[in-house]
Amino acid sequence: MRNNFLFLFIFSLFVFNCNEDENETTSIPPRDRAEQQASDLDTLQNYFNTHYYNSGELNALTTYPTLENIVISKLEEGDLQPPNTTMLSNAVVQKTTIYNDVSYEYYILNIEQGLGESPHFTDQVRVNYIGTTIDGNEFDRSVSPTDLDLVYTITGWNKVLPQFNTASAFATNNDGTVTFENYGIGLMFLPSGLAYFNNAVSGIPSYSCLIFKFELYQHKVMDHDNDFIPSYLEDDDEDRDIFNDNTDSDSFSNFADNDDDGDGYKTYREITYITLTGASRAGLLAQMLAEEPLASNQIFSAIDQDDNGSFSVKLITLEDTNGNGIPNYLDPNDAATLN
Repeated sequence: MRNNFLFLFIFSLFVFNCNEDENETTSIPPRDRAEQQASDLDTLQNYFNTHYYNSGELNALTTYPTLENIVISKLEEGDLQPPNTTMLSNAVVQKTTIYNDVSYEYYILNIEQGLGESPHFTDQVRVNYIGTTIDGNEFDRSVSPTDLDLVYTITGWNKVLPQFNTASAFATNNDGTVTFENYGIGLMFLPSGLAYFNNAVSGIPSYSCLIFKFELYQHKVMDHDNDFIPSYLEDDDEDRDIFNDNTDSDSFSNFADNDDDGDGYKTYREITYITLTGASRAGLLAQMLAEEPLASNQIFSAIDQDDNGSFSVKLITLEDTNGNGIPNYLDPNDAATLN
């Protein structure tokens, strides 16, 4: 399993969601990240000042918007902005994050927020998307709803998608396709430092600012090392970088290490839990609601659907047997639970 995680990590540095043979990656010596970010901001701001989108047409739709409904056009010098459109400079929202010790600004255009839940930055998401460079060249798109692990996408994705909501409901059609209702849909505008930076991927030159249209349908809470601790909770320093959390200072980050404190006992043996089951998801959710409010050291695992169609979830208690404020699974001197 550890070898698999190492492979996935290396592989994901260069690949977004295409086949390996479709992505020939080359790198050039990296520039200073702060200087490149300043250059990328100029590029993005110039783009926003010279491009508009069809806001009036989107507002007039009688059906839910899709990626194909969103049209961005360039306002050529000397031309007048068409009616019922909005300049991107008046529509995008600026966001800020710290990545590799550099302050990054990126931008979001929210078309529909969505009415479901928001994914965590370590979750698997089901999406449709279209990716283009800043000059309009399309380099990638999904042909059907695609599942992506946000841990192994470019950084911008796990910053943006948790700010949207998934679909409120879905239905399976007679032809096997699925219809989603009230999903999140928008665009992200990323500087190169939150994308591929100095790596040139097929269709994407080095230091490219990228634009993604996306529809966010569903999410799945991930537990990458199957230790019963959801991966988003293994970000111990809460900096939204789970690769730098490594309690036992071995070769593996906590989210990929099933013995987080290196005491020789698997993490899942150093917690206690009860399992709730229900014949339906709604029935299980009612049981979970009855357990609220949870204690500060309690969490729910991801909901699983079993082979018989029933649903189950674990109510986990992070035991601290010696009372020093460190849960047993993170404390090499405390292994008393051994469930």
